[in-house]
Amino acid sequence: MGRLKDIRKSLLGKLIISIMVIWVPVSAIVIVGMVMLSSRIMEETIRNQTDKVSFFSAVINTDIEKVIQSTNQLCSDKAVIDFVDSWNGTVDGESYLLYMDAYNTLKEYRNISLYIDDIFIYLPRADEILSASRSVIPCEGEYQEMKKAHLEEGEHFFYYEDDLYYLSRSSNHIMTGIRVSLQEIRRTLKSFDSRNSYNYFFIHAESKELLEHPDKVDDKGKAIYEAIRWNGEKSQEIRAEGNHYLVYQIGRPSNGFLIMMYMNRTDVYSSIYALYWGWFILTLLLILIPVVFSMVIRNVIKRPMDKLQKAMEMVEQEKYDYRLETDESKEFNYVFVQYNRMTQKVRNLIKEVLEKQVQVEQARYKELQLQINPHFLFNSLYMGYRMAQSEDCEAVGDLCMYLGDYFSILTFVSNDDISVENEVKFATTYLQLNRMRFGEKLQFAVQVSEGIEDYRIPPLLLQPLIENAITHGMEKCTHPCKIEVQISKEGEQLGFKVADDSGVMTQDAITGIYEAIQQRKMPDKNFGLWNIQNRLKQLEGGNEGIRMEKTEEGIFEVSFHIRAYKPV
Repeated sequence: MGRLKDIRKSLLGKLIISIMVIWVPVSAIVIVGMVMLSSRIMEETIRNQTDKVSFFSAVINTDIEKVIQSTNQLCSDKAVIDFVDSWNGTVDGESYLLYMDAYNTLKEYRNISLYIDDIFIYLPRADEILSASRSVIPCEGEYQEMKKAHLEEGEHFFYYEDDLYYLSRSSNHIMTGIRVSLQEIRRTLKSFDSRNSYNYFFIHAESKELLEHPDKVDDKGKAIYEAIRWNGEKSQEIRAEGNHYLVYQIGRPSNGFLIMMYMNRTDVYSSIYALYWGWFILTLLLILIPVVFSMVIRNVIKRPMDKLQKAMEMVEQEKYDYRLETDESKEFNYVFVQYNRMTQKVRNLIKEVLEKQVQVEQARYKELQLQINPHFLFNSLYMGYRMAQSEDCEAVGDLCMYLGDYFSILTFVSNDDISVENEVKFATTYLQLNRMRFGEKLQFAVQVSEGIEDYRIPPLLLQPLIENAITHGMEKCTHPCKIEVQISKEGEQLGFKVADDSGVMTQDAITGIYEAIQQRKMPDKNFGLWNIQNRLKQLEGGNEGIRMEKTEEGIFEVSFHIRAYKPV
């Protein structure tokens, strides 16, 4: 009895008793609450799955209906009617203008929905098709088959490989069609599923046949497809390959196809299973908390920890002048001394270095922005994808080689000077890559005076000028364009010039570009030329920077001069 009395009077004993008085009823309430909560979550989970499927269905149905309605609107478009009535397969000035109006109209309609991969109209007088993606093409293959089935049997929905087609014919006998990409519908469904717990396949609304290529549906999907009961149920639970799956039907028969979404029942109820595990772990923690908590409190660390916490809060608020008094135990005093030293050093560093570091990082970030062109990389990779599809292995090899040369310089280039030879190599590689993209439309020539290959110059001076010639010149003209790059020695300076004969640059456009690169702050456009201009201004006093002019022959030239040196 005396021993028990002593424990009750001790600090540890009092803490344990106090904790137990609170812990026992709290634990009982938590356990009862967990039982009730698990039942409620089970109901909510089932209802949430149903709501999600309804939402998916509404989104898909709305977009597909909008796609189908767009064909009817297209038939009454004046540009389309004029072109269909006049086109007989031959091109003259008037028919070309009608073609451009109709072609641009098709591209506008194609942008109505993300799912539209192509939109086209039949040209009966020439037995051809005007496509928003492929321009004028012969009416053959699946286009001819669909036309025949539509005219003879009234069919309006077709599918080939991974694409769906909708045909429509108006009162003025104009026949239009839309190609819908199943790939885009897949992406939409995937975007709704952050946990990647759903899968699906597409079926014909009437025949219930799979619309997808067999390779697009895995073995599990095929097993589920075989086990589905086609009795009109929108949702059902089936068993396949030893697992239970929840299957939901999305879409309307009027769209021509249905989406069968399926998910593993275990994944759907994963939150409930996680709750059960949490319940088990929480129960163990409720048992261990009194013991662990009592052991920690017994060491009497609250006061120095409060001081340290306050000090950390000061650091969090960026108040580095707060000091800890070293009046605690040896261990805590050591921590306090190190804290005081640390904050003093941080305060000095912030005062001396922070502003300069921020400026340097901003400059590096802008430099990286100017060195990496995501559109150029995307176009190059997409071009490689097209080449690979056409099995042009030699062209793919050339593309990879040029990209390797391009990014080997771009990635490792620094602010150190490089040789004229390497700068020319980088510019030539960039032109070669664009030549692969634009074909015969882009011609180029690089002329370098003899004896200057080893001269050292700042890196990446030519590429922004060439990119400017392509973007503002070659891309905007309809005829082949030649870009000429010249590097010549003029006294103690090297002259750089990039010229193009596209003829599209106006004096107003030249003035606008020149005013933009004169600004102190980097503009949203023409930042490549702006960067070159600012780098030239910083190289040496009196450098006039970039010059831009249009010759009497219509050639647009961008040039500059810099001092260069040849290493000993």
